[in-house]
Amino acid sequence: MSLKQTRKQPKMTTKQLPTKMVYNGVVIKEEMQNGAANGNRQLSKVVKMCSMSDVSSSGNSGSGSSFDDQDDDEMDSFAMARQMETLLNGDASNDDEDDDDDASDDDDDDGSDSSEGSDATDDSDATDDSDATDGSEATAGSDASDDDGDATASSDATNGSDACDDRFSVEYSPTDSSISGSSPVAIMPPAVQRRQAPKRAENDFNNNNNNNKNSGPPAAKQQKLQRPTGAAVTLVTGIMGVIKSCPLPSNAAKMKTAAPKFCPLPKASNKMADNKMAAKAKSCPLPNRQQQQQQQQQAGGAAKKLEPVKNKVVRGLEESARKEVHLQNSIEEGKRVLHWLLNPITPETFFAQYWEKNACQVMRKRSQYFSKLISIKMIDEMLMRNHLEFTTNIDITSYENGVRQTHNPEGRAMPPAVWGFYGDNCSIRILNPSTYLPGLRQVCTVMQEYFHCLVGANVYLTPANSQGFAPHYDDIEAFVLQVEGRKRWRLYTPPQSSDLLARISSGNYKQEQLGEPIFDEVLEPGDILYFPRGTVHQAVTEEQQHSLHITLSVYQQQAYANLLEELMPTVLQRAIKQHLNLRRGLPLNTWQHLGLANGGETESVPRLELVQHIQQMVQQYLLPSAAQIDAAVDQLAKRFQHEALPPVVLPEEQKRTVFGSRSETDARGNCLGDYELTEKTQVRLLRANILRLVAEGTNLRVYYYTENALEYRKYEANFMEIHPNEAPAVEAFIKAYPNYLKISELPLRSKARRIEVATALWEHGLLMTKKPFK
Repeated sequence: MSLKQTRKQPKMTTKQLPTKMVYNGVVIKEEMQNGAANGNRQLSKVVKMCSMSDVSSSGNSGSGSSFDDQDDDEMDSFAMARQMETLLNGDASNDDEDDDDDASDDDDDDGSDSSEGSDATDDSDATDDSDATDGSEATAGSDASDDDGDATASSDATNGSDACDDRFSVEYSPTDSSISGSSPVAIMPPAVQRRQAPKRAENDFNNNNNNNKNSGPPAAKQQKLQRPTGAAVTLVTGIMGVIKSCPLPSNAAKMKTAAPKFCPLPKASNKMADNKMAAKAKSCPLPNRQQQQQQQQQAGGAAKKLEPVKNKVVRGLEESARKEVHLQNSIEEGKRVLHWLLNPITPETFFAQYWEKNACQVMRKRSQYFSKLISIKMIDEMLMRNHLEFTTNIDITSYENGVRQTHNPEGRAMPPAVWGFYGDNCSIRILNPSTYLPGLRQVCTVMQEYFHCLVGANVYLTPANSQGFAPHYDDIEAFVLQVEGRKRWRLYTPPQSSDLLARISSGNYKQEQLGEPIFDEVLEPGDILYFPRGTVHQAVTEEQQHSLHITLSVYQQQAYANLLEELMPTVLQRAIKQHLNLRRGLPLNTWQHLGLANGGETESVPRLELVQHIQQMVQQYLLPSAAQIDAAVDQLAKRFQHEALPPVVLPEEQKRTVFGSRSETDARGNCLGDYELTEKTQVRLLRANILRLVAEGTNLRVYYYTENALEYRKYEANFMEIHPNEAPAVEAFIKAYPNYLKISELPLRSKARRIEVATALWEHGLLMTKKPFK
């Protein structure tokens, strides 16, 4: 048996399709549209609220509906941190560490991780106008990066004859299935030689807007496999202490008007807040019409008093309760990591109270909480061991006297040059650190399964008494992880209400354009700050403190608006084909009764009739069907398959996947595989969202991300085309996850074809066997 694959350019082949092919009631032959307190810190938890948005509960996307099956139970945050450390070490079953972690532990733990992955490429989508959540080629494009407009490589190859009913299509793109070297902890799927996506244009370096996000469908690489045969919460936990920061206002200050536009805060004051004042300042709601009416009715009633949040976690997060790695659900593991980040806030509480609504700050007093992810020592080693370039991977920025500047030279970012800029009081932004730091990469890859989107990461290193970026807002949900030093964050409501939950990042604001901050706090090592997209923010270091933080970015361009933009053109096109009335000519009097000049308070009867008739046609003919909604969602999901980081394969998974396979040769030089799948073999998907079944015009394709690069959209999207008769087998794997299926249970006609289809998916890293194959 030979595993050798021949490299060749993808070619376009065309095979005759049957007159009509149907899958799940859909005629496949038909075309479809592609498409973050002052006062004394107490040992008990202190809660402060500052509402960040007026988004109603009905408008929340992903408001926690999937978190109904877990109970809250008490647990200390040390165990959670130990679990995450275990996760980062890639061993879910090993738990030999002591539980006596010191809450005031300040040991330096630089724990430099050796970098993994390929060198950075030149297709960066970084921009220059963000401190908290700026775009990078590896970071979900946070801060509106310009995505590469790859040309779509489509294929019309299909199978139509009865003889082809149980066969994959037979096309290849250049690929390399070899794995060069493996980490003792985890390995990455092999890097594949492919055509690179276009570089970002030079004139986009200072552009903070996401101009090219929706410029067209993502490029695709066809790979056909052929077998040879708003409420800002501050939670204070741990040791008592005092922080100098801006105190929150008293109730009297907040109740001057029935509907305050912001929470007034003193400007850069070092005066300590009175304990009573701080205790009363629980809520600072942003105004909207409904709130204004309610506040007027209540005569400016006092803010709701909140009880201190207890240190609770979801039951079952203890290490002993976790399943073996090869039995885990990747979505639940992503939820576990989110809980570790936000601990003691549970995911259920987070999505119910803060997601897309309010900012949230957790203060832990545990300086080493995030120290395994990044350190200055790690940055220095990363720069020396890898080829990082200015602009592509590193940005040098400054913000002085209201002027934001970028100081990127050309070429490789060597440590002396980078530290030279840092010594000159410039900020350093690393745009795709997950490419080079395995621990950070694992956090991102696990969380991306939970959010079903690329989880991007940027690193920001800022010298003392400086600011690197102008005030602005971004188009992503931001999680700021403070690793070293201290940084003062100020959040503002956007000037326009339409910028709440913004879909495109803003430009730079001048200070006079902003009101008083609604949030003004200092992050210390181990703290985390979350704020929704559209929140104007700026951050500055203290006089004697540098700052090192990570920004994780999620949920960029995943709103209902994005779905409708994909859906409605398809609905309109289909309706035009199906309904004669939409193709009829407009009435001759349309031009005399409709238009700007013909509008007004007094409307004629013909005008009213025309308007009502058009509205009725929209309601009658442009209501999308369930199948059309499914197709539009698939098109959005396809983007995730193109942007996602490849999975980090843990040791237990290596023994069950192609990533642990090694071939040998016999005396005659024949290549021998070390695996063989049979009908009795039990298999399942490697990750819940590892693939997506998508109808593309006349073809059915399986998009997947196991062969993606570590850089953002470096290559074209990966997919395999399958015959409609094989789609139920792919669907069976999707619906069975996280359970295993015997290959004999696949709904295909023949034993040989069931084995061929399962082996083809396994060889692409999409399936995992229940038992090690060796």
